[in-house]
Amino acid sequence: MDKKQIFKQIKKEAKATAVVLILVIAVWCVLGFGVSHLDITFFHTPLWAITGCLGTWIFSILAVWWLIKKVFRDFDLGDEEEKHE
Repeated sequence: MDKKQIFKQIKKEAKATAVVLILVIAVWCVLGFGVSHLDITFFHTPLWAITGCLGTWIFSILAVWWLIKKVFRDFDLGDEEEKHE
């Protein structure tokens, strides 16, 4: 990869990571605050606490898995000139 392609890939990864961060925050708000009006409990724990913690955690794992499989690429950040010396 030349420097232009490397920087393009870095920008793509950074943008995708920012989008995932915003989505995680939105999911946390929905699963936490969105279900807080429900009067449902499991083992004396409100549903919003379970969904806000575990649901967000599971969504985060899936989002990072998606980033790794679909967005991130493995490439060397070192200068090409250093390789030839």
